[in-house]
Amino acid sequence: MAQAKGLGLVAVGVDINEMPLDDRCRIQQVLGAAKPAFVMHCGAITNVDGCEAEPLLAYRINGLATAWIAEAAASVNAGMAYVSTDFVFDGTPYGTPYPVDAAIKPLSVYGASKRLGEEAVLGHGRDDFYVVRTSWVFGPGGENFPRAILNRARSGKPLKVVTDQVGRPTMTHDLAEALLDIRRLKPAGGIYHAANEGQCSWHKFAVDTLAAAGINDIEVGEQTAADLNLPAARPAWSVLDTSKLATVRGKHLPNYRDALQRHVPLDEAALAELASGEAGGEARAADKPGGPLRGKQY
Repeated sequence: MAQAKGLGLVAVGVDINEMPLDDRCRIQQVLGAAKPAFVMHCGAITNVDGCEAEPLLAYRINGLATAWIAEAAASVNAGMAYVSTDFVFDGTPYGTPYPVDAAIKPLSVYGASKRLGEEAVLGHGRDDFYVVRTSWVFGPGGENFPRAILNRARSGKPLKVVTDQVGRPTMTHDLAEALLDIRRLKPAGGIYHAANEGQCSWHKFAVDTLAAAGINDIEVGEQTAADLNLPAARPAWSVLDTSKLATVRGKHLPNYRDALQRHVPLDEAALAELASGEAGGEARAADKPGGPLRGKQY
């Protein structure tokens, strides 16, 4: 929203209070009244293990609601970009980045429900409908992996992070710019991959986060995904091939380490601002947790 306004675009943002994703009629009402030229659909249930516990809700929000939004967008002749995920893949071609047309094989309810959303968007066959897969998203202000690592490090508790899952971290600011570029450049409809350059394990991501924050005296222990015994399986390899989008934009997203250097001070400032607002009784509803299924699990 901030970047859209910075570009002089008239943008209207909605959250679950204004447009609940389980309410087809409300979705039609909101988009019908706004009559947007383009819809950025970023809403989802992203709690991976929570989706395993509540699959029907995951499929309803990530799959069916996306179909409703695509339907409403088409009814007002608006273009649309749907933010999807690397979790539609199973991680088997280790070492080879996933192209946009790679075989789909989700390992979890979350991945399968997001794939349903993809199919709903692509099924319209419109040249201005896009599926934009991204991965390992972090950004200032919301719950994010770098902050979780820094909080743990500063608490003095032992820090252990998974070494056998590899992907591309993606900063929200860079992703937003890429999404707006798609809206501006109007490439052929279909699937695109948007993620920061570079790749790492979660362990390396944690080490790089500490370095970006100037913390050099804390050891990051190692563990495997199997050690965690989580309900939902994660792909061991989910590096996305971003060349298609880079060709359209004429540039790649910045390296994730560059993004981390920008993220850390911005996140600290966002937390300070939020704390100040809450102290004064001015915290916005959108800044508060929205239930156990909204926050991404790592």
